[in-house]
Amino acid sequence: MVNGPRDAVRDGVRRVLLVTWLLNLAVSGAKIAVGFLSGSLSMVADGYHSLLDGANNVVGLVLTAFAYAPPDRGHPYGHRKFENAATLAIGVGLLALAFNLVSTAFSRLAEHRAPTITRLNWVVMGVTLAVNVFVTWYETREGQRLGSQYLIADAAHTRSDVYVSLGVVASFLGAQARLPWTDALVAIVIAGTIGYLALGILARSFHVLTDRAVLPPEVIEAVVLRVPGVRACRDIRSRGGPGAVYVDLVADVDGDVSLRAAHAVADAIEAALVAAHVEIVDVVVHLEPAAAVEAV
Repeated sequence: MVNGPRDAVRDGVRRVLLVTWLLNLAVSGAKIAVGFLSGSLSMVADGYHSLLDGANNVVGLVLTAFAYAPPDRGHPYGHRKFENAATLAIGVGLLALAFNLVSTAFSRLAEHRAPTITRLNWVVMGVTLAVNVFVTWYETREGQRLGSQYLIADAAHTRSDVYVSLGVVASFLGAQARLPWTDALVAIVIAGTIGYLALGILARSFHVLTDRAVLPPEVIEAVVLRVPGVRACRDIRSRGGPGAVYVDLVADVDGDVSLRAAHAVADAIEAALVAAHVEIVDVVVHLEPAAAVEAV
């Protein structure tokens, strides 16, 4: 079993989620308050959307207490799929948001009522956009560095906040130009973008949960064949996600070597794979005598 620095990864993910949670709370509160004061329904909705992001951060904080826990009797392969389950929840939430935006857009078309936009609206939305861009960059960078699918998915969700906020800004321009229908048109475009992001997130999570191959067999084989003592490599399988890949394979070695020497070859295969692909957390090597294979 190859054990990575799980505690450092878990603490890093929790730190990122805590920072983004505080930022989401601040911008959501500002948008909801100013939206109510100005009568801007799109701004209020955007505020509640940011509040939903804060709820996702809380879910992530809870999940990190489980997802990076070491393997145990009940979960001998670890707990990383807790994170994938949370990622699926974010994807479903994005789809629900897209549907809600479309419904709101059609309601706006029927109302023909524009909000009263003030300088405060512009200031709050400007700060919101800056915060969302920062959070997207920060979560994406840290998610890639820590190998956290949850952070990467949450960054995509926050990226959708940027599109939503731009839509709100467009509705402000439409209100000032006395063209309230622009808000509905922008909302439909935003809904399509968010729906596309949601489908991508759901597809990636689905691949992990259904054990789709992560690394091409030929890539693994090339590494294994460079290990001294290996005659051939076959029956290669991989599963997991970008931050936690599990590999098992069959390696053919000289059938006349001692058990100790064969075990050393298996250890060398494991070390070589982990060195070549840091995302690999577990390698199972089954050794077969090359002579026996050739005789079949």
